[in-house]
Amino acid sequence: MIREYDACLKCTVCEMHCPVLRVAPEFPGPKNGGPGLARLRAAGAVAELDHLDLCLGCRTCDTVCPSGIRPSELVNAPKVERVSRRGLPLREWILTHTALFGPLAVRMPGLVNGALASRPIRRAMAKVLHIDPHKPMPRYANHSFREWFFRRRSPWRDRPAPNGRVVYFHGCSVQFMEPHIGRHVVEVLEHNGFEVVLPPQKCCGLPLIANGDLKAAASSGRYNLEHLREWAEQGVPIVVSSTTCALTLKHDYPHLLGLEGAQAVAEHVYDLMEFLMACHEQGLLRTDFRPLRERLPYHQPCHQRAQAIGLPAVELLNLIPGVEAWNLDAGCCGSAGTYGFKEEKYPVSLKVGQAVADALRASGAARAVSDCETCRWQIEYQAGIQAVHPISVLWEAYGLGSGDRM
Repeated sequence: MIREYDACLKCTVCEMHCPVLRVAPEFPGPKNGGPGLARLRAAGAVAELDHLDLCLGCRTCDTVCPSGIRPSELVNAPKVERVSRRGLPLREWILTHTALFGPLAVRMPGLVNGALASRPIRRAMAKVLHIDPHKPMPRYANHSFREWFFRRRSPWRDRPAPNGRVVYFHGCSVQFMEPHIGRHVVEVLEHNGFEVVLPPQKCCGLPLIANGDLKAAASSGRYNLEHLREWAEQGVPIVVSSTTCALTLKHDYPHLLGLEGAQAVAEHVYDLMEFLMACHEQGLLRTDFRPLRERLPYHQPCHQRAQAIGLPAVELLNLIPGVEAWNLDAGCCGSAGTYGFKEEKYPVSLKVGQAVADALRASGAARAVSDCETCRWQIEYQAGIQAVHPISVLWEAYGLGSGDRM
C-alpha cells in the first residue's frame, strides 16, 4: 500500500517557504518533520523529533507542496498521538476553550479584561501556565454577538429578501470579543439583499486540532454539521468571516477529521470575501460606496491562502472610490492562534512576524486590513497600527449604521 508520505519528492519546496525554519533552524522542518518522520515512525525507528512543536500550523507547506500531500498533518501526528494518550495539558486546555469562559467574561468584561492585563496576574499565569506575560490577551466585549443579533429587527423580517438567505458562521472571536465585526457582516449582507440566518454553533475546532486534540475537535465539528446540514441541503450558502474557521469547515471536517456529511456541507461554505466577490461577479453586489480616500495594506492570512481563493478582499476594497488596497505579501504574521501566547514559542512568533510588522510600518498607512482575528491582534501588538477586518471597511463605505469606525 502506498502511503501519503511516499508521494514526497524531497524537493524541499516546503522547507524554502516554511516561516519557522527561516528564524528557528532547530525546527526539523516540514519535510523532515512531516513525511521524513512519518517514514521512520512507520518503520518503528524513532518516536519523535526535538522541537517539532515549533510548527505554526500555518499550512504553507500544504499550499506549496507539488505532490499535493499535507506535511502539516504529518508534523502534527506525534502531538495528536501524545494528546490521545495523556489528554491536553492544562495550558492548552485553557487556551482552546474560549467558548466556556466567554459567556461569563462578556457579563463582566471590565473585571476580566482588567485581570488579564494585570502584571501580577500575568506573572502568575507565566509561572503556573507558561503563558507569556508580554503577549496581550484578547479583550472581551460587553455583550455577545448573538445577543445583538437576536434582539435586533431584520429588514427582511416581514418580506422575502431579494437575493435569498445566507447562513453566517461567526466563530468564537466575533461571539465574545469582536461582535462589531459580526454586526458589520450582517448589515453588509442585508444591504445587498440577503436574509442572514444564525443557526446554533460551537467553536470550529481548529484550536483543538492545532493542539492535537482531534477527538474534541470532531465533537465540535459534529455539532456544527448537525446544525449546518439542513441549510446545505437547501443550497443556502454558508459564509464565514474568520479565515481559520472557513478552512476548518471546508477542509478539516471532511478530510482530516473524516466527519460524516462534512463534504456535502463544505461544498456550500464560502469565505466571506470570497462570497461577496462572487456576488459582484454575478451583478448582485451593490457598489453604492462613499469615497474613503485611504491606502490600505492587506495582510493575507495563511489560512486564507490555503483555501486557494485568490485575493477577493483586495479586489473588493479597490471598488471603493479613493481606496488603494494592495497585498502586503510579507509572509506569516507569526501569531498562529494559541501559538504566540505560549512562553516557549512567543520569541519565535515575534521573529516570524517581524517582516510583516516592518512592511506595515514602512507603508505609512494608518491601518491595515486582514480577515483573521489573531493576525489583526498580532499586527496591532507588533506593528503598532490599527488592524481591521475588510468587512468593516466595506461597512464604512456603504455608510451603514452611524458611519463611525468601530
